[in-house]
Amino acid sequence: MGRHPARAGLPGLRWYDRARSLAWSPAQSRSYAGIDIWHVDRDVDPTSPTLFELAQPSLSSSCMLARGASHGRIGRSVAWMLRAAPTHFRGDLEGWRRVEQRAMQQFLHRFAQVQPRLSVMVVSGPDKFSHQRGPFSEIVRRSVLDIEHAVTMAKAMADRDGWGDRLHVWLVGDHGHAPVTQHDDLHGWLESESLRVLAHPQLFVRRPDIALMVGGNAMAHLYVDPAQRTRRWWPDQPARWHTLHERLLARPSVDLLCVAESPTVSQVQHAQRGAARIVHVPAQQFEAERWSYLPLADGDPLQLGGAHLNLDACDAWNASANTNYPDALVQLSLLTTAARSGDIIISASPGWDLRTRFEPVVHVSTHGALLRDQMLAPLLLDTPSARLPQRTSDVVPSALDLLGLPPLPFAEGRSFLRTV
Repeated sequence: MGRHPARAGLPGLRWYDRARSLAWSPAQSRSYAGIDIWHVDRDVDPTSPTLFELAQPSLSSSCMLARGASHGRIGRSVAWMLRAAPTHFRGDLEGWRRVEQRAMQQFLHRFAQVQPRLSVMVVSGPDKFSHQRGPFSEIVRRSVLDIEHAVTMAKAMADRDGWGDRLHVWLVGDHGHAPVTQHDDLHGWLESESLRVLAHPQLFVRRPDIALMVGGNAMAHLYVDPAQRTRRWWPDQPARWHTLHERLLARPSVDLLCVAESPTVSQVQHAQRGAARIVHVPAQQFEAERWSYLPLADGDPLQLGGAHLNLDACDAWNASANTNYPDALVQLSLLTTAARSGDIIISASPGWDLRTRFEPVVHVSTHGALLRDQMLAPLLLDTPSARLPQRTSDVVPSALDLLGLPPLPFAEGRSFLRTV
């Protein structure tokens, strides 16, 4: 889609939408770690076409979002879910790997038949195995070799059938990984503060005070007074939530706390480094959107070295690319103010995650926070790039370029196959 996920309707793996009503659901929430994965296509902005809709014939394997795939969505059926779910909840790594290998075989069979203009094969094994064993473990290496084998087979099939010279292969990751040794039961702590907590999988909570949505597990969204159907900006929140904010900031598991003061102003705070405002100026008819970073009382929570004014998206990336929080200026601004984001957003401290309770397997590696090792995503191309790729939102505009398709007028990423 070439968009920032929160703007398209997906602020994280789990989220709560106070503005909508679902008669069949106990809460206006999603957790894509379960059956809610079937709703992703409808959850994202329907006015933003997917790459599958634009480049056809198209084929998908194990993709959470594959709206418009014209020639199949492998890994979407109930039978596939029944095979995959037990391995996930038991922490059966080899069982999960076998499920993915079967999906790869089905993908390759259909790939040879269809010769799609676009095909996407998702392999989540390296991420899942990294959580349980660490990114440098032997089973992660074996899963990476499975990907290498699938790519080799796809290339051989295309060469055999006479279209190998038109085949391009890109390997794209969506986040990094970092070691975790400390696990915060944020759910339990909130309950100890005399709050009724709604959180997956405990959705049947009577009159919850707060909804907790954790993803990664190093980022958490807290939605205060979830029965309130319209969002209150942070200055308008009752004093009890400002007190909770201060108590959260003192917890060792919390690195950054972020709140939205208005649709265009966010505040980010660190316990020792103080606070700053991020001001976003939306795009105008002839001007690109802009960002400013305004430290409060000499604070510098993002370690940007002071104030930055009126930066475009490229300048904002350059200002933070080599810091501990790459691209945090743009990402925080868009995430914090998005309609489905929490009233308080927590980015976990190094070495910490935020979901001890309900996690079937204790994690030794994590992601989701704004920290460098978790933000940097791998990208391998068989195509020369005209500039350094900056954001994962650049991938779709670049793929459209490669396919000879027109650019999307509302895409937030930029093609890295072009210099401008």
